Amino acid sequence: MKSFAARVLPAISASLLALSFATPAQAAVTMIDLGAAQGYSAFIFGNVGSSTATGFHDVEGRLAVGGDAWLSGFSVGQKSKAGSSAPSIVTGGSLNIESGAIYNGGSLGKAVYGVNDANAKLSSKQWFEPGTFSKGNASTLDFGAAKQQLTALSNDVSKLKPTGTVVFENSGYTLRGDINADVNIFNIDSASLQNLTLDLSSIKSTAHIIINDSATTINLSGGYSSFSGFADRTLFNFANATSTSLTTYAWGSILAPNSDFSGTGHLEGTLVANSVSAKNAWGSQVEIGATGFTAANISAVPEPGTYAMLLAGLGVLFLRRRKPASTMLQAA
Repeated sequence: MKSFAARVLPAISASLLALSFATPAQAAVTMIDLGAAQGYSAFIFGNVGSSTATGFHDVEGRLAVGGDAWLSGFSVGQKSKAGSSAPSIVTGGSLNIESGAIYNGGSLGKAVYGVNDANAKLSSKQWFEPGTFSKGNASTLDFGAAKQQLTALSNDVSKLKPTGTVVFENSGYTLRGDINADVNIFNIDSASLQNLTLDLSSIKSTAHIIINDSATTINLSGGYSSFSGFADRTLFNFANATSTSLTTYAWGSILAPNSDFSGTGHLEGTLVANSVSAKNAWGSQVEIGATGFTAANISAVPEPGTYAMLLAGLGVLFLRRRKPASTMLQAA
């Protein structure tokens, strides 16, 4: 007669194999890459500003706006890579300028408008060098495809298993990571991201920092100085946010594809958002730096549900093994 192990282990193996196919898990490797937004300081799918208020005060790199843009008293592209042939401003709709400066590093920059709208207009109350502006078309930049890719990326990143812990203390959050990890992932559910501090003793200096906040309304405020050495490797992912504001100086990039964005602070990273609004008569005072986001590879970690199903399967097998034994005892 076959032993219990000889009879059950093949069944266990078959069950594990079946569960591995039936249970969704993370992809073997997930590349966190901002795609079309790479190379831009701000990549906005909808409108920036309004007819009564400017959308940005200063964008140190390139600016992409899928809808209409209203800009006044602004500067764009001052820290863009010198010599680049890419336009410093791209808009899908109309471009409306009161006053400001368009740079391409240390040189004069160019702007392309009307990428998505053949009827888009250019309005400028300030004189610019001839050739500064040109009408674009769909081949210039595909905002629709970019929004689809970046929204999917945000959703995928939001599902990653956390590798670090978050402790609320001293009127803020302390993030403790894994000193051996190349990517540290932290999950927070809070409308107030105030005074975030990295525990630098638990995070190696070359690591990426991914912060998922599942709230729908989010404000970044207070101190972020511990992130200064991780600016190009920090991503704040706000997959559910519909309103995001910045009222401090923060290091890192923000991926908030469904969110309106506003504020008075400085973000040293890349901003990806649905729109940018001005909340007062002076317009938006938000500044976006020229530090981009360096892509990160995420190794696969099975979803918690995978383990639960595997354990459940094993439990069923052992219960089936125990039932015949119970019957034999009763018969005796």
